[in-house]
Amino acid sequence: MRTKIHDIASYLPERIVCNEELLSLVNQENFKIPKGILGRLYGSKERRFAKKDEQVSDMAARAAEQIIHKIGKEKIDLLIFAAACSDLIEPATSNIIQSKLGLSCPCMDIKNACNSVVTAIHTADAFIKSGIYENILIVNGEKLSDAISYNIVDEKHLKRVLASFTLGDAGTAVLINASDDESGFYHQEFMTDGNHWKLCTVPGGGSMFPHDLSKLYFEGKTKELREAMVVHSQEFVVNAIKNSGWVQDNIDHVITHQVSQNTFEVIAESTGFKKEKFVNTFDLYGNTAAASIPLSMVYASENQTLKKGDKLAIIGLGAGISVSVQMLIW
Repeated sequence: MRTKIHDIASYLPERIVCNEELLSLVNQENFKIPKGILGRLYGSKERRFAKKDEQVSDMAARAAEQIIHKIGKEKIDLLIFAAACSDLIEPATSNIIQSKLGLSCPCMDIKNACNSVVTAIHTADAFIKSGIYENILIVNGEKLSDAISYNIVDEKHLKRVLASFTLGDAGTAVLINASDDESGFYHQEFMTDGNHWKLCTVPGGGSMFPHDLSKLYFEGKTKELREAMVVHSQEFVVNAIKNSGWVQDNIDHVITHQVSQNTFEVIAESTGFKKEKFVNTFDLYGNTAAASIPLSMVYASENQTLKKGDKLAIIGLGAGISVSVQMLIW
């Protein structure tokens, strides 16, 4: 048996925030942020921000409704919420989304930073192959704008949080079921190295800093994180493609987590993929965490870049760190 992506959808908040507007919100009393720094360092141009009262579950539900409208609520056997963000620590955000969608199936959360959705796809694949479920709806909502710190104390602090200015908000939904043709997932591999977990964090909200409000914002050592990703992803990705039995030159598109414009160049150089094969949405949406891969697939499909029968390599990159490779025919 082989599973496939039966349907995919996305939701984008209406508000578009350009680099200049974003930096105008930052406290710059003690120093000045150089003009154009986000474009030079990351290649970002704009991103979407949700409304203040718009929840993670709202964006996930808005994306899911587009699929449910076509397939019907009764066909969904399992609902999985997979994201870096959540509405609450308790209960699972999937419960809230289940209520908003009016579903009666079992539900659960899967959390693996920016690899949450691809990890959920891997999990759904196993559930379907085991015969437990037939139609699994994976939903995602990322409200990363809440993790941006605008009150910068000094240049050292700025360096820790600068990458947060590339973050954006979005919702996505993916329906996974058994394939009845040549489409679907042909190979999946996944690895982690927890020794690098400190390189990219939102420290607050858990047992380490349960009441420290200053820890509720994104912090990252981007240079060190990029170096660790290159070390682990290079050999892993190349070997995963070899293990799939596919020829690299025959892969039509590469879809990876959108961290910066430089990410595509680094991955292309380290894995041997041609840069023009990468689907790039970073300049439009910024870093949307686990929404970025399904969001890129929706974008490529709507723009007719991605067509039925195309071969895809999905490369997941997540803090923690984790790397995944999934080979599929669209």
